[in-house]
Amino acid sequence: MYTLITIFYVSFIAMIAMVLFKRHEINTGRQSLISKVGAGTDNFFTIVHEGLKRWISFINRHTFAALAHLIAYHILLRVRNIYVEIKDRALKNPHGKKLINAVRGKGEVSNHGASFYLRRIGNE
Repeated sequence: MYTLITIFYVSFIAMIAMVLFKRHEINTGRQSLISKVGAGTDNFFTIVHEGLKRWISFINRHTFAALAHLIAYHILLRVRNIYVEIKDRALKNPHGKKLINAVRGKGEVSNHGASFYLRRIGNE
């Protein structure tokens, strides 16, 4: 709990410091050390941005649908594999097998385990 609070306040102070550094930079007209270091990466990020913009421009309705189906297939395949693995582990454990059968509604319900209403319906 204290770790999260500490991380929040440290990042909050860092954001305030960045705003104040930028304000000082605009008022004085001189670049700060952080801006000088970041200026070297401007060309790289410009190239990445242009490449992404070009790649996204190729996507139309049909390619978007195909890409969405591909992504959904891979996500659902991995989720299914995780489900199958968890179910396999549960079936290896006797308590897990009993739990799965209870969820599926299999197994016997004794008279003392059922409610009064269900016992009355069962006897009729």
